Amino acid sequence: MTHPTPIELAEAARAWARGSYSMEAAVELLIRHGVWLQRPEFRRYAIDYVTATYTRVPYAVIDWQAAHTALSSGRMPCSGSEAAILRIALSLADGLPVELGPAITRLDATNLARVLAAIAHASGNRVAWITNTQGDPA
Repeated sequence: MTHPTPIELAEAARAWARGSYSMEAAVELLIRHGVWLQRPEFRRYAIDYVTATYTRVPYAVIDWQAAHTALSSGRMPCSGSEAAILRIALSLADGLPVELGPAITRLDATNLARVLAAIAHASGNRVAWITNTQGDPA
């Protein structure tokens, strides 16, 4: 089996999440952050890349519980800000609790803007994602 490129994986994750504001927000947060979908450990523990039988559309199915378990058990080493982004995405997508105060204090301005856009999207407000100095598309 060939591994999808980062762009293919992002598009497959978006296709899988489409239709649920909270899932779309969590997936887009991970894509915009640019770390987790690239991590071999995250791919190993939390992503199943499949193709729909009838439509032939590829999906990157994210197992949020598996990601939480791997992160909490230390099988996905990361920085504090990377963990905060993943924990916020886990909360948006699957309702897993996150200590918001400690999580947001670990974020720089760029990642805080991404989180705020994700929260707005999860609430049902389809807002344009904020373009920042790292070139995230709007």
